[in-house]
Amino acid sequence: MAGRARPACAACGYVHYQNPASAAAGVVFNGNGELLLVRRAIEPFRDHWALPAGYQEIDEAPEEAVRREVLEEAGVAVEVLGLLDLLHVRDPRKPANVAVFLCQARGGEAQAGAEESAAAWFRLSALPEPIGFDNYERILARLLQVDGYSDSPWNRLRVLLRARGIEL
Repeated sequence: MAGRARPACAACGYVHYQNPASAAAGVVFNGNGELLLVRRAIEPFRDHWALPAGYQEIDEAPEEAVRREVLEEAGVAVEVLGLLDLLHVRDPRKPANVAVFLCQARGGEAQAGAEESAAAWFRLSALPEPIGFDNYERILARLLQVDGYSDSPWNRLRVLLRARGIEL
């Protein structure tokens, strides 16, 4: 933004930009069309269900970050099928740009990671409560409302899953 005050060094001209973090989240489906969620054991949103997600490491691509996070948080190996959305999140810890990926489970059993109290599969029509962050409003509700939006990425998601034999 033009005119924004930023910390800078008058001697060398270095400007310190405060940028959002990068993170990745997985919308993971199994062969039965069920969605993988984890119950958080830490703040923020302790005891809430959420998509497996986390911050991207400096040496990994976003797709690598989502594969690692889903495995760490839920014990499930995934194939990344594509990018569903890119969201800016005002997380209480720090703002982040979150790459939301459509993933298909490829192995492992749903089990809680070190910072989760549970990991489980749910039908979209029977999601647990409460759901943390704004995962429901910004992502999950859109998965339930694709009818009538034939050109939307969410409808293309449904077509892609149907081609793989998965019904939402």
